[in-house]
Amino acid sequence: MKRIIPFSLALGLVACATGSRIDRSLTPEAVGNAVVANHDRVNSLFGTGILSIETPEIAQSASFEISIRRPDSLLVRIEGPFGIDLGQALVTKNEFYFYNSMQNRLLSGPSNPENLGRFFRIRVAFDDLVNMLTGGSFLGEDRGRPADFEIEDDEYVFTYRHRDGVRRYWVEPESFQIVRIHHLDGQGNLLLEQTFGRFVRVGDVTVPQLVRVTMRQERRRVSISYADLFLNPSSLSFRFDVPSDAERARVQ
Repeated sequence: MKRIIPFSLALGLVACATGSRIDRSLTPEAVGNAVVANHDRVNSLFGTGILSIETPEIAQSASFEISIRRPDSLLVRIEGPFGIDLGQALVTKNEFYFYNSMQNRLLSGPSNPENLGRFFRIRVAFDDLVNMLTGGSFLGEDRGRPADFEIEDDEYVFTYRHRDGVRRYWVEPESFQIVRIHHLDGQGNLLLEQTFGRFVRVGDVTVPQLVRVTMRQERRRVSISYADLFLNPSSLSFRFDVPSDAERARVQ
């Protein structure tokens, strides 16, 4: 099991590369393969930290505990001030279960982007959610050769064009970590931005401790700041307890 504890027992931040360190001879295939290889070394993860949500209506934060087993299981527990249990979510590729402790209500249904947005406050597919929480990677349809590949501000930039818009990925050249992803519509308007920061390296794996998703047009931001991380632990608990008297509802 690999453990990351920031600050007091820091295992080293990965510094941003300078222009003299970037290898301009690398092909997009070579850079892309390095990004995917690093991310694929994270088979499972256990972490704790702070979840922050900012919208025009609210600005709040809470403690969280998360267990992830790639590619198919995710458990999140949310705790408010003074240790108050707010709820938990168990999500698989096919099903989700959201339990609201304050309302004693269990909501379940298929784990599609609309339903995942009820708990995570962002509309996201299950695979993309797991990839984001474990460090960020290319979306499935962006695993091939990009439409454009360039160097910008000492970072590799991948551009993929689709019928409904464009996605751009910025890759840090020393760790081959994705540091930023832009989702743009067909007119070039930025719909969603993912950023990754506070990188640490343990063994042959580099991961971010800060993950942020910003929806500019909706003025909505979700930030996940890991305080404690365990990479590839030997065992993970996915225990999901719901009181027998909880109100139950199902959505489609």
